[in-house]
Amino acid sequence: MNLDIITVGDESSADLTLIWFHGYGANNWGFEPFIKLLNLNLDGRLFVVMPNAPICDGKRSWYPLPSTLNGSVVEDDIGIENSKKNISETLQSYINKDRKTYLGGFSQGAALSLSMGLNNDIKNHGIIAISGYVPSASKINVSDKNKDVYIAHGSNDTTISIETHKRSIDFLKDNKLSYTEFIDDCGHTISKGMINNLTDWLYKKL
Repeated sequence: MNLDIITVGDESSADLTLIWFHGYGANNWGFEPFIKLLNLNLDGRLFVVMPNAPICDGKRSWYPLPSTLNGSVVEDDIGIENSKKNISETLQSYINKDRKTYLGGFSQGAALSLSMGLNNDIKNHGIIAISGYVPSASKINVSDKNKDVYIAHGSNDTTISIETHKRSIDFLKDNKLSYTEFIDDCGHTISKGMINNLTDWLYKKL
């Protein structure tokens, strides 16, 4: 799988590797300013790997989107698993066993980071999920409870609702995972408040 990867930061001197997944229909270049600001806030101590999702039906998507059947949302569990396997195999060469690895993302990218991170599809120390949700939650095997999880959402998000976010929080609770939650008064975006709060949280992990 060709993920058209770009990187930010000095790999040789970084204290933490962050694999960052963009949202549905977006691309990695669109998040480069945010990632560079985050790394600047953290004194350049991140090495960030930013892949691009494959193009499906004219838009970039990490995994098949849910469908609707008789008014109910139906997730493509097999499609998600196959996508995660291909993504994991492609990114393994960027994992440094001597350095902490975090998975993170926005929207569909946040959903992917939660699914891959909690399921250990890529061995990781923590997860950063902004404006996302837990996809195909019943198929996730949470074997490692000792993960740092940061999960943020906008209270006025109309793309992925705050109610969906709350169900994700319930999933973390049910699996006895500790987490840091941040809710801001915003829509489906990464707000200044989220950037500042995430910076403070991530700085303690370095």
